[in-house]
Amino acid sequence: MKQVDYIIVGQGLAGSCLIQTLLHEKQTVKVIASATKKPSSEIAAGLYNPVTGKKMLLTWNAKILFPLLEEFYKKVEKEFQTRIIYPKKIYRPFADIQSQNDFWIKPSDEIKAFAEPEQDSKQYEPYINNPFGGLSTKQSGYVDVKAFLDVIKQQLLATDSYTAETFDYNALTFDNNKVQYKDTEAKRIIFAEGYHNTNNPFFNWVPVKGMKGDVLTLKIEDYPINDVVNKHFFIIPLPNGTYRMGSSYINNFEDDLPTEAGLKEITAGAHTILKKPFVVLEQKAGIRPTIADHRPIIGEHPEQPLVLIFNGLGTKGVSIAPYAAIELTKFLVLGQEIKESISVNRFYYLYSNQKSSQ
Repeated sequence: MKQVDYIIVGQGLAGSCLIQTLLHEKQTVKVIASATKKPSSEIAAGLYNPVTGKKMLLTWNAKILFPLLEEFYKKVEKEFQTRIIYPKKIYRPFADIQSQNDFWIKPSDEIKAFAEPEQDSKQYEPYINNPFGGLSTKQSGYVDVKAFLDVIKQQLLATDSYTAETFDYNALTFDNNKVQYKDTEAKRIIFAEGYHNTNNPFFNWVPVKGMKGDVLTLKIEDYPINDVVNKHFFIIPLPNGTYRMGSSYINNFEDDLPTEAGLKEITAGAHTILKKPFVVLEQKAGIRPTIADHRPIIGEHPEQPLVLIFNGLGTKGVSIAPYAAIELTKFLVLGQEIKESISVNRFYYLYSNQKSSQ
């Protein structure tokens, strides 16, 4: 029987950040990752952007999240000698004069720390439609999520801490204040399954929904811009000279395969933004785990405290995951209380409703 501190189910962005924070606290883990269900993190563009949405609002908890995420991923880079994080300015063209005025009429000190008027907007005009100028963000860029997941997986394989299989919930048992899954015993088990949480008998009451998204890889002719451009769709320059563009947002879907609708939506957006010809080289799709209040979900099952959840990262997973992983690790290792804004406790009423209806 193998003895570890924690069993972690899922090795997407959430699971990988949690693995890293636990290992740094000298905790041992056993990771069970599906051999057939790919995490949406594998195809994620990895953009981290403190000013988001049509109204260009400051992301929740930005003052804490963005300095922390850069520190977290840079430590991973140093530890594994692999490029992970690419800090970049994000240029946000204004849609019209009204949106320009609305954004800057009462700029808060918090906004000023993350964004400023772009003084040289004309540099973009030969390449993108940019009639109203725009703003530039600070503390922004993208993370090579696949590279991050790969180095974490290799670390686990080197210590025989990784198993690729579909998790069998019926094989999980509890005895003497410990959990046992097949040949592994642990203090606790943590489910970081993303969208696939809907099949989890312990946490299927948690309101995690799927949002499917397509992402394209483009070759753009005569396009020297090295900043990220974000005008409803993002355009990210990659080290190999290609560009990643996305994303579509699809609520109704049957699988995680690329869609014709997504391809049409993003290419239509490319024609609206770009003044230069482009070719689509590749299309991928994934299903993000989303939550209505756009906050992560971490904590214990209401009746079985040996079972925990780490989910709900949504479209801002790259920026939220390190913070949420550190908070959960503090709870597990130090007994520090989880903040209500990110705790699964805020949905306990749904569990009570489910039980009363059975």
